[in-house]
Amino acid sequence: MLQPTVIINQHRNTAIIVATRGKNLLVIKLGKGKLTVTSISLENIKLQGYMISNYSPKLAAQSYLQHGAGVSEKAKQYLEKIASGKFSDSLVFS
Repeated sequence: MLQPTVIINQHRNTAIIVATRGKNLLVIKLGKGKLTVTSISLENIKLQGYMISNYSPKLAAQSYLQHGAGVSEKAKQYLEKIASGKFSDSLVFS
């Protein structure tokens, strides 16, 4: 069970943890290119200096959906669910 979570590192790079896959986390990182869903270990997230942010996942998702370089279809599905507050099998909101 996972609640979508916004994370940020010391370089002010942000990402949203959207789900889990096995031992890895599925993350959408905000960057210059098209936004995609990436599978990454918790250890790698920590190594990249990411920490949990108190920023609203819903607001972050709404912003990510407006990304100028585009959003992959899979990322769009996750972001739309988070932005609208809809529940699904893979996302749990509290």
